Amino acid sequence: MRKAILALLVLASILCLGLIPAMCAEKTITDMEGRTVTISEPIERVVTAGQSMAPCVIAALGVGDTIVGTGGALSASTNETTPTFVLPAIKALPDLGRGYKFNLEAAAALDPDVVILEKDGAGQGDSSAEYVKLIEKFSLFNKTIPFVVINNAACFDEPSPDSVYEEITILGELFDKQNRSREVMDLLKKEVALIEERTKDIKPEDRPSVLFLGMVAGTDYGKGKLAIILPDYDCGTIFPEITNVRNAHTGNTRELMSSEQLLTLDPDVIILVRSPGGYEVETLYNSTDYKALQGMRAVKENKVFTTGQFELSRNMAGLEFPIEMLIEAKAAYPDRFKDVNVGDLLSEHYRVLYGLNDEQVKELKEAMGLDWMDKEGF
Repeated sequence: MRKAILALLVLASILCLGLIPAMCAEKTITDMEGRTVTISEPIERVVTAGQSMAPCVIAALGVGDTIVGTGGALSASTNETTPTFVLPAIKALPDLGRGYKFNLEAAAALDPDVVILEKDGAGQGDSSAEYVKLIEKFSLFNKTIPFVVINNAACFDEPSPDSVYEEITILGELFDKQNRSREVMDLLKKEVALIEERTKDIKPEDRPSVLFLGMVAGTDYGKGKLAIILPDYDCGTIFPEITNVRNAHTGNTRELMSSEQLLTLDPDVIILVRSPGGYEVETLYNSTDYKALQGMRAVKENKVFTTGQFELSRNMAGLEFPIEMLIEAKAAYPDRFKDVNVGDLLSEHYRVLYGLNDEQVKELKEAMGLDWMDKEGF
């Protein structure tokens, strides 16, 4: 009997080592919810759920071809997002629903090796409670489909880039791309450090007021208002403790405002973000819809800038958050960043992270509404 058992063990070892390794190899990951997840290897079929920074991280790690379905990377409001540009194949993949409105049954039908659920939006409406429900639903499938939960920066009341680095670290471990994940983080940390180094000594009384503004005039969203304004830490990419700017909006939530309210704020600098009314600086300068705002100091002094489609991409492509902050910091402190060409830094960012060539970089900048920096030498 003992010899028979020994023989079986030897046979099992042989099978694991040579004949059917995929049935035996496993790895254990601790996700951002503190859950321990066991996943069989190799990982060849991946579904991303929730929001969509994960596909960009996966692309940067060089394993984008593992994605067989995604929720959040596609958008009905634009033909191109950063995920669809760097991973064109996902345009033809099933769209499983954005955020917590995720079709788990359709995802299960894709037979994934793992589902990566990216949560967002702590404190924003009912999203936190809805994600709890989705995770409970996921748990019903957990024995057949392991899932890893990551929390993007918007999950925290006071977001930190550290949460982005943690996400990259976990996905690096998941795909056995630890060295590459460190390279990605090194680039992001270098970009953030550039901002910190040049703004750290600015006293509170010397900080200009900056208004993060989305144009909504003439849209159903606007309801007769001209703009929606954003609070600190909105969606996890406005980091005032890093840029050291003073938000002209002191509230904790987004607010729709009339021309009278906006004129009262009268900020030193305006940063336009993507919204139903567009994000182009020329619109605010020239459109009759915004004639009432064209008397604001920032408009008259040509201190209006735009972060293009980054508002769309806050949860879609969070790896670009340092570039967004660089736009804000240079807009607020042009003298401190006069030797920094943000357009050139974005080009290098795209090349290093996604391996894009010069023509692809140019096309992605245009798609994201960020080619203005090259045109203006910003």
